[in-house]
Amino acid sequence: MNPTQPEPVFDQNDSEPSPGQSDPEPSSGQDDPEPSSGQEDPEPSVPADPGPTPSTSTDPGPTPSASTDPGPTPSASTDPEPSPSTSADPGPTPTPTPRPGGASDTELVIDTAYIYSGMAKSYADGYMPTVKKGKAVFVLPLLGDVMGDVIRVTPNISTSGPFLYGNYQFDLKKTTQTAKDRAGNQVSRQVFLISLSLDLARNRYNGTYPVTFHVSYTDKTGNPAAQDFTLQVTITDGKKISTGGGGGGGPTAVKKPVLVLESSKISVSTIAGGEPFTLSLQVKNVGDLEAKNVRILAAAQSQGLYRSDSLAPVFLSQVDVDGSASVSFPFASDKTVFAGRHGLTVELSYEDKYGNIYGDSVTLQVNVVQESSIGFDEMKLPETLTSGDTFTQPVCVYNTGYAPVYNVRCTLRMDGLIAASAFLGTLEPQQSADKAISVFVTTLAGKEKYGESYGELMVSYEDMAGEEHTEFQSLRTTVQAPVVQTDEEKAKKEKEQKEQQTLSQWWVSLLVAIAFILIVLSVIVIARFSRMLKMK
Repeated sequence: MNPTQPEPVFDQNDSEPSPGQSDPEPSSGQDDPEPSSGQEDPEPSVPADPGPTPSTSTDPGPTPSASTDPGPTPSASTDPEPSPSTSADPGPTPTPTPRPGGASDTELVIDTAYIYSGMAKSYADGYMPTVKKGKAVFVLPLLGDVMGDVIRVTPNISTSGPFLYGNYQFDLKKTTQTAKDRAGNQVSRQVFLISLSLDLARNRYNGTYPVTFHVSYTDKTGNPAAQDFTLQVTITDGKKISTGGGGGGGPTAVKKPVLVLESSKISVSTIAGGEPFTLSLQVKNVGDLEAKNVRILAAAQSQGLYRSDSLAPVFLSQVDVDGSASVSFPFASDKTVFAGRHGLTVELSYEDKYGNIYGDSVTLQVNVVQESSIGFDEMKLPETLTSGDTFTQPVCVYNTGYAPVYNVRCTLRMDGLIAASAFLGTLEPQQSADKAISVFVTTLAGKEKYGESYGELMVSYEDMAGEEHTEFQSLRTTVQAPVVQTDEEKAKKEKEQKEQQTLSQWWVSLLVAIAFILIVLSVIVIARFSRMLKMK
């Protein structure tokens, strides 16, 4: 994989990357048909070294090793050559290799005791990746605590091996997965579950091949870290490797074209709403055969960004071995596009001289910048407030711009009032939030304890660059002394309350009496009416 290649996000919830291979699968034990040109399929030269795995040659299990520099992905010229193997014996139980000086609690380890989806048995019992219907399936459950609960996984895939080359880098979040223990009981586990399916080349050869998963992350102490986990898969449904004749030269490597995105460039560093930009790409053939009928397509993944010309792809007749080609695509953005990172997808499709089809898909990220702006409802305080009273005051803030705002806070500052701040947090574009502020009325700070008081409502927030902004509203009210009642006033008030209560009871009695009289009159009228009907 090319280290300068952009980093697409691959969803691996049992999903499989589609590098574009559409060739039919070979049946077990049968050779593939010969090319129409009459040339024979070359056979790969396979050295005895199975690849850079720190474990013994009989141990196919994963071997994690921690490092602080993930380094570039090795190219086809430096990739370890696979070694043939006719035995599927899983060997001894794989165990994580500790860092020098002892294992650290900040590194990831393999969950060896449980069986996850896609696994026939646990790592402790000798798990091996499986090959079925032209795909190699790898399952790697990792335990550990990292910042953000996100890791970045980069499978290092050799261009000379049995796998169809592609960019399979993806970000993976920690999730709750259902697993089984040795007794078959289901349990829930918090793991980083790597599940990757790789398409196999049609003219693959039998043997055992390594795939190294490079995992980078930020550990819980805030330091960048990386580890390598190597799995080995055994191919038994491909071509048999011939031992060769008396020449002793051995088989040759499978040749195929491999196009990679060598570089990408945006015409502007940041994209403002309503601003056009150009995406320039350079692709390179790092394979062993010419790439023919090359098709390159670029498109925007999210709303607000779009191709300004059309969605037509660019076609190239051929890219030679070690050759490069440059293409560009014009884009435009809406004035109402939301700020943040947006994805652009680049799809590559090409053929070799035998008509075999290959493909790759890369996701690029562009940054859209918009100005932040907010609005809020004006606060209205009562004209007079009495010292010692408590009340609540609502506040409502809304994001009127196309960029998110962070740490939104409303603060009431006024002499004679004690109020708590209302924290509204993050507001996405076109969103609003409201809260109630509790206010306690005290006295003024000067010699005059009561009278007019002036203050302000402060609404503060941070934009995407971390810069703080504050908006103000001026407020005014009058703080008055609390009303102190004398004994005579209290007695008078109690008397009025009793009189009011007595009056209320009298009205209730009167209403009951009137209702009773109406009921009696109704009975008398009904009785007389009934007698009149009988007399007739």
